[in-house]
Amino acid sequence: MLLPHMADQKNPRLASVRRRLANNLKLFRGKVGMSQEELAHRAGLHRTQLSQIERELASVRLDTLVSLAEALGVDEAQLLTQHEETPTPLKSGPKIKDDVSARNPRRKAE
Repeated sequence: MLLPHMADQKNPRLASVRRRLANNLKLFRGKVGMSQEELAHRAGLHRTQLSQIERELASVRLDTLVSLAEALGVDEAQLLTQHEETPTPLKSGPKIKDDVSARNPRRKAE
């Protein structure tokens, strides 16, 4: 993760590769309908770490790149290759909870 005092020292090529990786993670996640939480779990990462990678705030070690590729079922090179497709936005926000009365039989439905 870049500290505030390091932001101005960012290499343009590094920024480009981070952007490409972030877009490709979102692209491949969207194709299989996988949430950040699920991908992070499958890759052995914390969800916030994956979020930082997708927001171009964190660097990725080679081990992490391989884990992400395996979890998505793609080759590592595909995560670094420029693709013409744009990521499909996935639904975000809290999950919809089921009806309270269905979970608690003692509570009357209104």
